[in-house]
Order: sequence, then structure tokens, then C-alpha cells
Amino acid sequence: MQLLAPTTGLSQPPPLKTFRPLPWQVEPWRDTSGTILLTGSAGGGKSHLAMEKINGFCLRYPGAFALLIRKVKVSMTSGAALFFEDEVALSKLDSQLTGARHLPSKSRFEYRNGSMVAYIGLEDKKQLQRLRSIGRRGGVDIAFMEEAVEFAETDYNAVLARLRGTAATWRQIILATNPDAPTHWINTRLIQGGGAKIYYSAAVNNPHNPADYLETLEGLTGVDKLRLADGKWVQATGLIYDTWSDGPVGGNVTEEADYIPGGGPIFWGVDDGYTGQIDPISRTFTAKSHPRVFGLYQMRANGQLCRFEEVYRVKTQDTDHVQEVLDLGYPLPEVAVVDKSAASLYGLLLSGGKVQPIRAKCNVDEGIKNMRRWVAADKYGFRRLLVHPRCFHYRQEMVSYRYEDGSEKPRKEFDHGPDETRYLTWHLRYE
Repeated sequence: MQLLAPTTGLSQPPPLKTFRPLPWQVEPWRDTSGTILLTGSAGGGKSHLAMEKINGFCLRYPGAFALLIRKVKVSMTSGAALFFEDEVALSKLDSQLTGARHLPSKSRFEYRNGSMVAYIGLEDKKQLQRLRSIGRRGGVDIAFMEEAVEFAETDYNAVLARLRGTAATWRQIILATNPDAPTHWINTRLIQGGGAKIYYSAAVNNPHNPADYLETLEGLTGVDKLRLADGKWVQATGLIYDTWSDGPVGGNVTEEADYIPGGGPIFWGVDDGYTGQIDPISRTFTAKSHPRVFGLYQMRANGQLCRFEEVYRVKTQDTDHVQEVLDLGYPLPEVAVVDKSAASLYGLLLSGGKVQPIRAKCNVDEGIKNMRRWVAADKYGFRRLLVHPRCFHYRQEMVSYRYEDGSEKPRKEFDHGPDETRYLTWHLRYE
């Protein structure tokens, strides 16, 4: 952030230390949404951006109250707070211009214009209690939760409840983190659930990284490579569709997958089921659930299969479920490719006369191999399978469906949406 130098006491002010955002940082720097999430691979410049934005906010809005938060305070004191002091708010020149000073005994930075940045941990009830009373006039204007996967969802809720400062016309929580498991609340609530504006970065986007750091990331293996180098929210091992990309531009999930009137024929993929329940934390079905799934797809002229809608249900009669899908109002499908073991559901569709059912014919291994070709990007970045962001349960399953440890046998967990896509893509493989 560029500052105007005061003339008092400085006859010829030296050049100012200026934050020059990387190209990917420009949009989140300007974003005034209530919550923004900075994620992706390690080394992308996520935390630096967040701290510069905190500093810029405090300089622009006199009397602002900001928080820097880590789950464990000692990590904040020896890490982010130290960086904030040395590189962001308290270089020698910045201190002269803004009057900013660090008060370690009070765990905060104070600015000449009355703004304040406090840093805290949230590792126990005592610290959570302190959060409830922290802030000028009882509220916080802007907060940064660093290494956000360390926090529980209740921690985020507690910070959210403090976000009622009045220094500006907008307030914000910034979360920065490398990916974790797909069942983590950040993924289910903020990414898949749409609870935040999401910004992705990668180490290659940050020219300040030394070359050997990039080599180190590329040398990682297994889940560490998928999360830290590739920036994916994945389970620890054995993902079946490991080329699935839920986040960055060019991935499988995009608004462009929405239904387009007249944009191509409609197809249904159907996997039968009945039992199960929603997990209150992940907000999707538990691993042992077996929901019935209808996936609605449109085939575009360029060969892309767009999954634009889904209806997952448990403890629902098939007649009611079929009617619910029909009531969505989309055009009837060319065919519905149905789980071959779902004889009753197949018969129901056939007797109804509105939808032509076809029994799925592929075996599991061959079907998975074929579906991988639809999921993966080719050498030009083209993916044949696209999914609209509203397909929440499907997205959760695609990053949770994996092999049994140490084998090539798929687990019978989180396979319901992926299975009905497998049935359909096998049927369409020569279309």
C-alpha cells in the first residue's frame, strides 16, 4: 500500500516501502467480502498478502481493530507476528511515517491513527473467553486466521461473532491455509458450501521463491505432494479419481456446467440406495450411507458432459424420488443409465413411460479406467466431465472415494455419485 509521507521532520522523505501484489493477489486484495479463503499449494504468498491487507486496512481506516490469530499463540508470536513486525508494519521507515509500534507485553501493534492489531491464540477455553471480549467498542473490523486447517469450525464461528467493527463500511475474515482432507469443515462449508470467496495460488505464482524450493515441492510424494505441491483437498491415500480438480480455473468444477436450454441432450445417471444419514460436521452423507442418486447431465456439442444437477436421498421411496427429479422441470433425458442391480427402479422408470432406462453394463475396473479419461485434462487442458458447483454431495464424494489401503479394490464408501457417472460415461464412450 502506497502512503503519503508527512513533511514534518523530513525535508526529503526517502522512497517508501511499497507492497506490490503478485498478479494472483490483486483480486483478493480488493475483495471486501465477509470471508475470503486463500488456499492452494505451499509458498504461494497467502499469508504475506493477508498481513499486508491487515496493515493496509489499519492505515486506511483510523481506529480500526484487527486480529492476527493462530490456534497456538506461540506459533503466532514466533511466526506471523514477527513477520508482521519486521516485513509489513514496522520497518524503520514505516514506523516513522505511521507511528506504528509493537507492544509485546500487550500482544498488539498500535498505529498513530488509533488503529490496533492484536495477536492471539485459540487453544483453550481461557483464550476463547478472551476473544469474546476483545476489540474496540466490542467488535473486530478485520481478522486473519493463519494455518486455518488447525482451527475447529467453532473457532471460526467465534471469530465471526466478533466481526462487528465500524471503522469501515465492510468487515472481513481472511483464512489462509494449505489443503487438508476433503471432509475438513473449511472444504465442506467454505469451498463446497459457498461460505467464502476462494482464491487459489501456487508456488510457481510467487517469483520470490528460490528455485530449489520449487524442486523440493515437486520431490514430495503421496498426499503431501497432492496437498502441498498440487493444492488439492484430498484424503491421505489411494484416491480413485486422482486427476479430479475441484478448485482452480481449468478444473472440473465450473459455473459453465449449468444447464443451457437447447444446449444439448439430457442424460440421467442413477445409482440405487436407501439407507444413511447426513454427518452434522461435513454436511454430507456418512461413509456408511447408501443414498439413491440421480445425476442430471447435458452433452454439449464439443463433447463435454456437464453435470448440472443432483438429487441424493435416503429413506425415500423410489416413486417419490423419481417424481422429485421430474418436478425439477428440466427436459426429459434421452436415456437414464441405471445401476444394473436396481431391478425395481428400472421397472418403475420403464413402466412410467416418460424416461427410457438402460441397465449399466460396465464392470468396475474398466468403468473406472474409462471415467478417468473423462475426468482428466488432456494435453490442451480440456476436460470432458464438468460439474456445476451446486453438486455439493458429488464433489465431496469425488475427493473421498478411494481404494482400500494397500490394494486396488475400491472402498464401498462415497461411491454413489461416482458410480452413476461411471455407468453413464461407459454408455457414452463411443457416442
